[in-house]
Amino acid sequence: MVKVAVAQAHLEVGDVPANISETLRLIDLAAKQNAQIVVLPELANSGYVYKNKQELIDALAEVDVLKIWKDKSKELKNIIVAGFAEVQGEKVYNKSVIIENGKVLDIYTKVHLFNDEKEIFTPGDNPPKVIQTSIGKIASMICYDLEFPELVRLVAENGVELLCVPTNWPEGSFNRSINEPRPMELIKAMSAAATNRIWIALSDRCGEERNISWLEASSLIDPDGWPIAQVGHGAGIAVAEIDLAISKDKSLSPKNHALNDRRPELYK
Repeated sequence: MVKVAVAQAHLEVGDVPANISETLRLIDLAAKQNAQIVVLPELANSGYVYKNKQELIDALAEVDVLKIWKDKSKELKNIIVAGFAEVQGEKVYNKSVIIENGKVLDIYTKVHLFNDEKEIFTPGDNPPKVIQTSIGKIASMICYDLEFPELVRLVAENGVELLCVPTNWPEGSFNRSINEPRPMELIKAMSAAATNRIWIALSDRCGEERNISWLEASSLIDPDGWPIAQVGHGAGIAVAEIDLAISKDKSLSPKNHALNDRRPELYK
């Protein structure tokens, strides 16, 4: 059994030191509940709503967030999965990192950019990797990536047990049904978990940033597609103890298998 924490952060655009402090506060909260892995939101060091690329580059100057998270992970002997912005030359990337016990195991660059992200970030060209950790096989993708079934199916085929998804879901970008309290973005994540029979831990935002509010939908979703832990309103964490081995069972019925029943020759 593994204790997993999803962290919902209140971040401020441009205030990198304050944002990092907020992530450390949430990581410590998770540690107090004995979480072995904690997932933070997308762009947790920088905030999201930037006017242009140069404003983001200026905000990120001379702050090494990876060193800070590595030190915290080493101190707590845990796994941290977090979204962050990184400058490389004249380009800026939307990335996520998997850190265990102070060591970077993987860095992934978001391949599907949403809306105005296309004006600021350069997309990645490589799919997420499935990483063997001390608790099991995990992978990370970022926000809009989760809406592409091919990408989720890829990590499922490669044996992922827990998919960690740092996200920033803007409230005004998605229509809500008056008869359904859950936002469609969460329902899509639930579907991705169920159709691939995997655990999904996703961490969203809260608060307001330049007149943008967030769905506050941070959730831990089981391989049947149901959220078993959610943060709810405001900043905080949700922690649950889960059995990652469940994701190895791809049975949908005594005669059906989520992966083996596929007929890829028909899908081209």
